[in-house]
Amino acid sequence: MSNYVLDNDEVILLNLMGSLDEDIVYITLTSKKIILEQDVKEKKGLFRSETKKVLLDTIMLDTIKTYNGKVQVEQKGSIIFIQTTNKNYTFTLSSFLDASKFVTKIRDAVTGTTMTDRGIEKVNHTFDRVDSVLGFNTRESVKGVIENGVAGTLLKGIKKKDK
Repeated sequence: MSNYVLDNDEVILLNLMGSLDEDIVYITLTSKKIILEQDVKEKKGLFRSETKKVLLDTIMLDTIKTYNGKVQVEQKGSIIFIQTTNKNYTFTLSSFLDASKFVTKIRDAVTGTTMTDRGIEKVNHTFDRVDSVLGFNTRESVKGVIENGVAGTLLKGIKKKDK
């Protein structure tokens, strides 16, 4: 990352190598941006050349689109698709694992939450939706089954109706 200076409140989350439009690029994900750099050979005389890193593009994380609360970064194998307000990008990374890490880190940075927090939020939202449709407290029912077993919960429910 020789051509980019981090802000005081910016941190590097991930460094990867991949390809963008058939070119090998260095991808640096920070807490605010995705920085794309490429090696370029520069002639230094008749027989000598020097390789320099050149800044290709900078993608601000706040320009990545979201739809229905979902960050528009998709992964298919080792290929990543990113939709931004300015342009769409397609990266190919060296492995499925690198691509998965990259997508997860981008979603974490854009949403300000972790994958675990987003999963818990989905489960809570599902329970709330089921509660509103069925008209009873699903969490309390599950808690009763865990504490008393299925038979104990059913018998408790029957005893309450008799009284």
